[in-house]
Amino acid sequence: MDLLQQLQQANYSDTALTSGEPVSYQRLIAGALAIRQQYPQLQQQAIALHYTTLPQFLMALLAFDGWSSALYLLPETDLDLPELVQHWPSETSVKQRSAMHSTVGSQETRWYLATSGTTGTPKWIAHTFASLSRAVKISVDQSTLHWGLCYQPTRFAGLQVLLQSMMSGACISDCSSGDAEQRIEMMLSSGVTALSATPSLWRQLLMTGRLHQLPLIQLTLGGEIADQALLNKLSALFPYARILHIYASTEVGVGFAVSDQQAGFPLSWLGTNHSGLAFKIDGQQHLWLKPPHTPDSNLAKRLDSEGYLDTGDLVHIQGDRVQFLGRDSGVINVGGNKVHPEQVEQVLLQIADVLQAKVYARASSVLGQLVVADIVVVANADRSKLQPLLFEHCQQQLERYQIPTRFNFVGSLSTNATGKLSRKEPHG
Repeated sequence: MDLLQQLQQANYSDTALTSGEPVSYQRLIAGALAIRQQYPQLQQQAIALHYTTLPQFLMALLAFDGWSSALYLLPETDLDLPELVQHWPSETSVKQRSAMHSTVGSQETRWYLATSGTTGTPKWIAHTFASLSRAVKISVDQSTLHWGLCYQPTRFAGLQVLLQSMMSGACISDCSSGDAEQRIEMMLSSGVTALSATPSLWRQLLMTGRLHQLPLIQLTLGGEIADQALLNKLSALFPYARILHIYASTEVGVGFAVSDQQAGFPLSWLGTNHSGLAFKIDGQQHLWLKPPHTPDSNLAKRLDSEGYLDTGDLVHIQGDRVQFLGRDSGVINVGGNKVHPEQVEQVLLQIADVLQAKVYARASSVLGQLVVADIVVVANADRSKLQPLLFEHCQQQLERYQIPTRFNFVGSLSTNATGKLSRKEPHG
């Protein structure tokens, strides 16, 4: 059953969208059916879907899933497409294909999503609607939520929020653009009660001093390591809300959610099946997951003989928890010693005056690389006193090679298109 058939069968009557003019589920379905009727030549073709507005994007998703052979969700950056892929919407008329054969009923559409490119060149990863919607929760409670979309809808995380809201009959508002203050205004005016964002964006929203004004009853963190300090802040601000941190990636697909408001995940999950996944850690501290579906063929080199996929994420066991250290590709090499930027950032964020922190490598002719930290602090912080406090705190918590050689106080930290901290060394 494709996405359109599911919504038709569910027969949701409530409003689906409130950004700008309210749009009902019936209007989305009618728009999707109109696209199929007006462009029958697109059946069985590969479509590259551009994002214009949220209603148009959702209508196209409904129209093309189960109708086209492949659906490429185009990110904001240029990425090569296979030949004979038709763009939607298109400035030129949609081409008629002589090889097109009309069929009745739906087919399984391959959904292609682009990786973020933070660990290499972006590439297309294939999914199916069934694998993408595996983690969607459908219940009466979920149907009453009003989601704020903070991720770009063509990205994996954004698509997950869209599918969750649509398939559960909830409402959603597009809050994916603007700075933190502007997003808070959008959420307040729309009545958002559920929000999914990266830890970096959650910290930016906290910095506005207005996050508590939102009547949030569900909070989701994903895309980056959810540290205990941030989880504690959000829990104190929304004591009665459901708070999840999710592990998922474009390559692996839907991963798993942790709901106990503790960083990492339970050690007991290793060697067992949880959320449809099997877990294991190898000798290099890499986390391996075995998904219930067959991964994209492009990931064959990262699969072992048992079907486990190397996530590229480093973890370590601490007590009864498995804690994330960061990406293997993001390790800083200081004279042969490995430094995980995220681990150093979590130590810096323990200081009350530190609002945000980014740790990255700077080239060194002697040691190969050095550790540097950019820090955003509260407005009234005494930086002359904070500098030695940071250094002393790091001495107590870190090895000598892990301690930043320089603390840069900055006004803000930039994030990339997926809402994650941009870890490239600043120019100048």
